[in-house]
Amino acid sequence: MAEQWTQRDRALWLTCELALAGARGLPVRPPDPVASAVRPQLADGETLLAAGPFTRYVLRAGDGSYRRSSGFFFATGAVGLAATAAVAAGQLVGNARRKRAAERDAAPRWEAAGTGLLTVSTHGFYLSAPGGLAAWSYAAVGACEVGRPGLVDLSGQSTTGPVRWLLESDWAELLFAMWALAAHPGHPQLASGAWLPPGWLARAASVRAGGEGVAPGLPGAP
Repeated sequence: MAEQWTQRDRALWLTCELALAGARGLPVRPPDPVASAVRPQLADGETLLAAGPFTRYVLRAGDGSYRRSSGFFFATGAVGLAATAAVAAGQLVGNARRKRAAERDAAPRWEAAGTGLLTVSTHGFYLSAPGGLAAWSYAAVGACEVGRPGLVDLSGQSTTGPVRWLLESDWAELLFAMWALAAHPGHPQLASGAWLPPGWLARAASVRAGGEGVAPGLPGAP
């Protein structure tokens, strides 16, 4: 049975085609119009390349607050002394448990901070969410890398100060490739092809879906 060619595969396929065109100095244009309400606004001659849903994650600092139980209990007599010891032991166990929980809560963690539409262009990207539209030029992004398939870890300078986000989308790799070609062509992930899912190129080369043929090459690949 032929291996299924998914929408995600098509996104990666188009990403490779656009990235290769950019690396060769050719016009970077999608084969079909991009379904996005966003209009190009970052530069003259800007072209919208792809659009799709995204989820944004931000790094939150934990609470880490810890309240030690020090309630006093004392009773006399054999039964009372045993009860006192039991209460004290219970307080020690409870305090240790609360301390461990506070230490876990104190560790920074990534939390979902909204969803919307990601539109990637030749000059930057747009995040359209219920709170409004944010336009990012590639020049405003200081660092970007593919953390795992479909997710980029990026840092940049926003209008309110420095930010670091994780963006999850079918077009995460396209965002990375366009940024790297525009702002950091020596990026090690771009040169090595490590920004694509492991084994995807080999699999794509063996799959034909709707006459799409073999997978395109990669920037920096022989």
